[in-house]
Amino acid sequence: MTPAKAPANDPIDAVYTWAGADQVVLRSAIRSLNKCAPWIRKVYVVTPAPAPAWLSGSHPRLSLVRHEDLFRDRSVLPTSNPDGIAWQLFRIPGLARQFLHFDHNFFLGRRLEPADFRTPKGGNRFYVEASDIPPGSIAESLLNARFGSRSPRKKPVHMPRFLDRNFLEEVHRLWEKHIKQTAAHREPQPDDVSMETLYFYYLVESPLQYGAHEKAVVTPEIFRRAPLSDAKQVAGMLFSSPQFFCLDGAGPGLGTRLILKLFYWRRSAFEK
Repeated sequence: MTPAKAPANDPIDAVYTWAGADQVVLRSAIRSLNKCAPWIRKVYVVTPAPAPAWLSGSHPRLSLVRHEDLFRDRSVLPTSNPDGIAWQLFRIPGLARQFLHFDHNFFLGRRLEPADFRTPKGGNRFYVEASDIPPGSIAESLLNARFGSRSPRKKPVHMPRFLDRNFLEEVHRLWEKHIKQTAAHREPQPDDVSMETLYFYYLVESPLQYGAHEKAVVTPEIFRRAPLSDAKQVAGMLFSSPQFFCLDGAGPGLGTRLILKLFYWRRSAFEK
């Protein structure tokens, strides 16, 4: 049975998936959350790595979650497969039903409210690119088999995601075999099931959820990307205040470090 939508006043958590590199970026990303979404209930950092020295492991609103706490089959660990990890997030102990999922290099660029992630009918909103999903993907084949052929579908944008633990668990139950195969791959593989594609299009196309959820084409006001190494571009993007942005590439240079420090100057509640 498809679960009902979560009540509008339910708490919302944040989950960061972090492999252990780019501590400066993770620190600034959490500061951006503290500045732009102070209403977040709890923050979970999912990682195989030791906690950074600056992160307060004793804060009541912060939890460090190890991969071995989530994967039922620990023989597949260690893993660096993003989809394999993302499919396990609904198992985080104590996680709120609704949560924002961030990669370590995803940031908030301006003040947001819970209503920014919900549709007028109480469903979830996700964003797509103008381009189509490449033909032959496993996720599209699974969707077509269940809901009828609707290819081509637009490609979901790889950006912060607003997720529902109950819906994730439902999708996992429906396609358990294929999701287990993805989780068994320690590195990304061509036959992995994309969590973004399968989860979001399940919400949009499921008859029991029809009309509650929606997809929208992303705009620069919603999401932008910039290279970590280009301090000038990072500064320009920050002051244009998109809802979300991503900083790509290797560790930040001195210029980018200073810009991030100035823009998110206030220490977050989760730092020592």
